[in-house]
Amino acid sequence: MELTAEQRSLSRKYISYQVLTHMWFVGAVWLYFYRIFITDYQVGILDGMAFAIGLIAEVPSGALADKFGRDKVVKLGQILAGTGLLIQAFGSGLVPFFVGQSIMMIGVAFASGADEALFFDKLKFKRDSLDWRRLVTRGSQYALIGTLVATIVGGWLHTVNPRIPWMLSGISFISAAILIWSVTDNRIITARKSISAEFGDYVQNIKIGFSQFRLPKLWMYVPIIITVQGLFYAAGWGLLRLVLLDRFQFDPFLGSLAIASSGLITVGILALIHKYAENMSEKRVIILIALAAAASLLLSVANIGMWGYFVILALYAGEHVLHPFMSEVLNNRSPDDQRATVLSIASFLRILPYVFLAPLIGYLNTQGALEYFLIGWAILILIAVLIYMSLKKQDTHIKLTDNLMKLEEKSDIDLSGMNTSA
Repeated sequence: MELTAEQRSLSRKYISYQVLTHMWFVGAVWLYFYRIFITDYQVGILDGMAFAIGLIAEVPSGALADKFGRDKVVKLGQILAGTGLLIQAFGSGLVPFFVGQSIMMIGVAFASGADEALFFDKLKFKRDSLDWRRLVTRGSQYALIGTLVATIVGGWLHTVNPRIPWMLSGISFISAAILIWSVTDNRIITARKSISAEFGDYVQNIKIGFSQFRLPKLWMYVPIIITVQGLFYAAGWGLLRLVLLDRFQFDPFLGSLAIASSGLITVGILALIHKYAENMSEKRVIILIALAAAASLLLSVANIGMWGYFVILALYAGEHVLHPFMSEVLNNRSPDDQRATVLSIASFLRILPYVFLAPLIGYLNTQGALEYFLIGWAILILIAVLIYMSLKKQDTHIKLTDNLMKLEEKSDIDLSGMNTSA
């Protein structure tokens, strides 16, 4: 289907927004920066506490976006995220790092889910088309190119001054808010009520959002979100990737090259997914990525040295390949007036494991016993795959039954019409 001029303009803005929010100049060096001032165990505690604060903000932020305007919440979120990064850039201890990280995580929570809901509604793609999946895939490609450049530059700038990568990351997030300043929520926001009525509606919206994940249409994805996307979150946002690089004996610069090259390869993989989108089965992709993630964790148990690069690549590529499929599922299966809430709850489920895993990973790594986590989480992923396959089979059967019933009803109506005419 040919896109309108407005859809093309918004698509370009979406892609540019994705690039700016993925310019993680600190991506390969943030742990080494923290290590100048605090221990790995303190890093684990810091991450666990800060991410817990972000987690608490995750679901309410989606409900706020649905209630008061997704555009306002997204812009505020990106400004907060950038400010939190800048606070850490000038920090020199646990307290400023905690304050900055907490503000950053609240900002990320505000933007998470609400940004996709904002663009999804503004673009008005047909639900039965693959336009949204293609756009998210294309956005991920360009975002990864931005990440690739930022990771290499950040790795080099860390050797010049460890604070510069943090400053540039903060500026990039604030720039993302400025870029989408003209993008407004096209939904009609209801008139303000009394404080008690507003709070009651707000709480009710959150309850309904959680109830969506108890329905068969979304419940089947919960185990995958928690275990597989939770693992990718621990690697992409948390300390797991850098802990693994350290385990595989990569220094800061080689680690930045490993992450950057993984991004480059992932861009190529996403190009293939974009090209052959019609031939990609959601079920096969999810199962394949989940099994690859579990295998990567088990492989990490062995002393494989720099062959561990392929573990880093599998986790990196898996995260970005899975995202367009999960985004398509969640956006299409969410009620229009609660899309940001549902997406925020999905982010909540994705982040939740890391709140507990961050101090655990930090502690186990300090004790030289990381393999307990690697084996245990791989087993949980395998269990999640079995649950997903079972529920997906039931869902497919229900859909086939519904379609057959609709065909039978249509045939009865057609025959009735013919008899009436006769």
